[in-house]
Amino acid sequence: MTKWIDLTLPLYDYMPVGNVWAWDVPFQTEPITKDSHNGYELTKITMFSETGTRLMIRAMQDPDAPKVHELPLDSLMMRDAVIVDLPVEADHEVTALDIDKGFERAEIKMNDAILLRTGWGDNESWVELGDDYARTAPHVSKGGAERLVEVMKDFHSDLVGTDMPYLGGGRKFQLPEWASKPSWERNPFPSVEARRYLANYTTEKAYEDFPSPNILNSADVMYIGAMCNLGEISEKRIKLSVLPLKIQGARGATCRAVALQE
Repeated sequence: MTKWIDLTLPLYDYMPVGNVWAWDVPFQTEPITKDSHNGYELTKITMFSETGTRLMIRAMQDPDAPKVHELPLDSLMMRDAVIVDLPVEADHEVTALDIDKGFERAEIKMNDAILLRTGWGDNESWVELGDDYARTAPHVSKGGAERLVEVMKDFHSDLVGTDMPYLGGGRKFQLPEWASKPSWERNPFPSVEARRYLANYTTEKAYEDFPSPNILNSADVMYIGAMCNLGEISEKRIKLSVLPLKIQGARGATCRAVALQE
């Protein structure tokens, strides 16, 4: 039986994915008009390019690479995709060995998109965990990302998604220095505190904190972070569709991701 499965985190005020790092801008809504008084309900929305489930691309680091609005739809819609299970716990750093074990059990084919399923995005755990959903999540090591790229290149794959909120963990600098603080001590961007922190957060620090996105970007691999409900997929293969917001010139964007299971 055909089944559609929504793999997209809901957007809601101060959701954890987009609310912990120094460059994050918390998702917020504010009423503009009320249907009870103005006849129509309109809302102001504040967010940034990596809020919630999102598509990230080479253009994040390469100004000459295609931007979100320039991506061909056939690279994002109804893609054949394979499920790769990586059953890991909180704070686990996915290694090259983990990647190899996951692909040993997968039915990957040429040109497949890949979905790395850890289980972190199941059962609406973001509600219970709050900001710890982002701060204590499993993430991919430098070696794990390098091995993932090797496998993807072998199978001519250019798209990977995962229920890990972030591919990198920020464990060396941003987590201890910023994200681990209580919310009232990390005034979000564009605060003076966030701007001051980012002014001293160099490229070298960013690549040490988040090495795996740099590796994927450098390999021209598109990747989706913070997917959810991958546990609802019961087949080994699906059709995957991803639609990022069509923001002119954007180098990554929040997206809607859905699976078609047949």
